[in-house]
Amino acid sequence: MLKKSLIAHPQYGNIEITRNPRARRIILRARPNLLCITLPTFATTKELERALEMYGKKLLEQQDAIQPKTIDASYRIETPQFTFGLQPHNGDKFLIKQNGREHILLYPAATNLHCPRRQAWLRDVIKRYLRGRAKDILPGRLQQLATRHGFRYSSVSLRDSHTRWGSCSSRGSISLSIYLVLLPDELIDYVLLHELCHTVEMNHSERFWALLDKACQCDSRTLRQVLRKHKCDIL
Repeated sequence: MLKKSLIAHPQYGNIEITRNPRARRIILRARPNLLCITLPTFATTKELERALEMYGKKLLEQQDAIQPKTIDASYRIETPQFTFGLQPHNGDKFLIKQNGREHILLYPAATNLHCPRRQAWLRDVIKRYLRGRAKDILPGRLQQLATRHGFRYSSVSLRDSHTRWGSCSSRGSISLSIYLVLLPDELIDYVLLHELCHTVEMNHSERFWALLDKACQCDSRTLRQVLRKHKCDIL
């Protein structure tokens, strides 16, 4: 089970620490106003401090380079399943209009979208929208793949996770990132099958990869390399 905590470091600011029993090394990532560190359960505080001493300065530089996307009429999400954008209108309310696979957030033309409070609100709206799309797409697809390949899992949940596309507990509970719906269909299926294979092999042994290769009907490690090129950078 993942254990998360948030600390205020005197030198590096806010740090989100995740202890993951499946992690084999310390992983550090920069996010806007936050450093994210994944630790193996056996890692000590001294090892964490040593990692920060080695890579903290570089992480802060990366953090400074990260600029949140501005959400306005030019903002666009394009996926094989749906599209999302913003458009001004003459009304006085925010509305979402759907036309087939296209979803448009209509906003009053006089609205100042660029103020920080409005940007934060729009980000929350988009996250809720993506959660809705994820709920429509992912659980059903997971069940289809499980039935097709003979896997069983106990439950599925959706999370706002930027660092992991999915995870599977020892009890067969699968957790999926809502941002999976931004990926091409073949990569969505790869992640779902990856987690389903963990219901049989809770590791990344050769048996696991052989099982995943069979389910994907291809070299699954090639798909893993393609997946690594995708990032959740829409917000």
